[in-house]
Amino acid sequence: MLEKLISGRWNIWLAALIGMLLTAPAMNMGLMGDDYLHWSLLTGRATNAQPGSFFGLFTFADGSQQANQILMDSGKLVWWASDHLRIAFWRPLAELSQKLDYIWWPDSPLLMHLHNLLLYGVMILLVGKLFHELDTKRQQAGLATWLFAGNMLHVFAVAWLASRNQMLCGILLALTVLAYHRWRQGQSALYGVLAAVSLVTGLFSAEAAIQTMGYLLAYALFLEQGKPLLKRFGPLLPFIVIVLAWKATHSHLGYGSYGSPGYVDPSSNPAGFLTSLMLRLPALMLAQWYGVSSVMFEQLDRPVQYLYAGGATVVLLGLFYAIHYLGGFKSALARFYIAASIIALAPACAGYPFDRLTVNSDIGASGLLAMVLIPVWQQRQQLKGWAQGSAKYLILLIGLIHVVVFPIGKVVSSAMMKTINTSGEALGALALPDAGEKSSLRYLLLNAPSAEATYYFPVTREYHGLHNPATMHALGPNNQALTLTRLGDTTLRVDVPTGFKGTITRDVRLQPFKVGDTVHMGGMTAEVEALTAGGVPRTVRYRFPDSLDNAHWRFFAWREEGLYQVTPPPPGQSLAIASYDIGKAVMRYVNKGR
Repeated sequence: MLEKLISGRWNIWLAALIGMLLTAPAMNMGLMGDDYLHWSLLTGRATNAQPGSFFGLFTFADGSQQANQILMDSGKLVWWASDHLRIAFWRPLAELSQKLDYIWWPDSPLLMHLHNLLLYGVMILLVGKLFHELDTKRQQAGLATWLFAGNMLHVFAVAWLASRNQMLCGILLALTVLAYHRWRQGQSALYGVLAAVSLVTGLFSAEAAIQTMGYLLAYALFLEQGKPLLKRFGPLLPFIVIVLAWKATHSHLGYGSYGSPGYVDPSSNPAGFLTSLMLRLPALMLAQWYGVSSVMFEQLDRPVQYLYAGGATVVLLGLFYAIHYLGGFKSALARFYIAASIIALAPACAGYPFDRLTVNSDIGASGLLAMVLIPVWQQRQQLKGWAQGSAKYLILLIGLIHVVVFPIGKVVSSAMMKTINTSGEALGALALPDAGEKSSLRYLLLNAPSAEATYYFPVTREYHGLHNPATMHALGPNNQALTLTRLGDTTLRVDVPTGFKGTITRDVRLQPFKVGDTVHMGGMTAEVEALTAGGVPRTVRYRFPDSLDNAHWRFFAWREEGLYQVTPPPPGQSLAIASYDIGKAVMRYVNKGR
């Protein structure tokens, strides 16, 4: 029965359908994060245009010191961010796709999500078609399709509207490799043209389309062995020229990243990218193969990241040695799959690590796992002894994770997406009180769940019908313990033992802080008085333009029970603000809503 299912005539269509159904519970998630910014831009409430881009949907900071200062003055950008921060991506076709949502069904996030889900189904169909053309063994190709369709790590990429560019990129990557394969197998030269056009289109959908080159390079290395070097690598030249021309234009227009530890552009910070590659690649691959999520990796201190990456590397090498020991890499196709998967995942390490970044790399990983898992299962009785038995059970464990745990986890995580999203908003942006129309209030956030997420607070609140204060500024980082000391009528000192760390907005290795650094933020100033051992601000003196006792200053802090308002202490006295567990705060909200 199972063999017929994975090798039958309708295998690809059934896999696409099941893959979509497993993700369908997340389609009621609503908007989240970047989606609110896109809503404000596409409905005309804000402007953010960039050269070469229709709407500026993916330009969060353009690198201009003047523009970043405006963001700091309003509180959208935390004061400890880089004044030259640039996080700007060139994705005009993805922008156009999302604009169509606001033309066709502007008031229906559900239909927008179904648009994402349909694109995911198309991606599974094309990936399945690619597997069946590369692998003559229908059972292996069929299982690879089902493994890809059931992958739990894809949920967030499909459920998040702002991540639609990944679906478009995945579709065009699969189409490029499929057309390239047909061309190299001696079919019409028009397939070569189609591959080139698909690559160009993919690059205008998302920077991640550069991962396509990993598959094309691996193709030349392993699937065209025996041919002269010129015939193997010569056909790659037009595709290399396309990527270089795109990158030159991309940089000329001002896109890319700078000053961010979360987004590391290889062209502007090659040393930083190599470090990110060394640390993030093992973390992402551990999520890809073992299901150990990478979502919290960037929150770890750098020494812990090195230990994590080292441990992940050992675990992954153990798996690949087991595959090698049982002969899993004898096939040129298997070597193509693993090489393509790893090379394609490398560019994803330039971005803040999320499990969803493995989507394109999962094509190669699913293909390899299917090729290894089926013969190991068929020969399980013959694989005996300590060495063979250990390798067998490790591969079967990975198979259990991907065949059973991942599909179950996919539907469970899909069903939880709305709760996770709404609880996060309720504890953060929406917890703050309505400021009233034409408000002169100024909200000061001491330990918001995510200080850098205040970037989204104004548009999130506006979408949900709340009036915003004149400004919202984060005075402390995330959920850390801090001490608030009143130095005078208009002066506060904030001491955070763990420091004002930014995972996205400032790389202190590129732009270190110094004692005495002063930042202006909408009439207020922040002066660094002491640094942590890691070089981030620990003690900061805030100066305000008028008395802190004036009614327009509203101080807020968080604890596990939720938001509460804080009254600044009298001059000369201090107030301790405790840290809190965000996970427990979320669970309190979830249990309260039941």
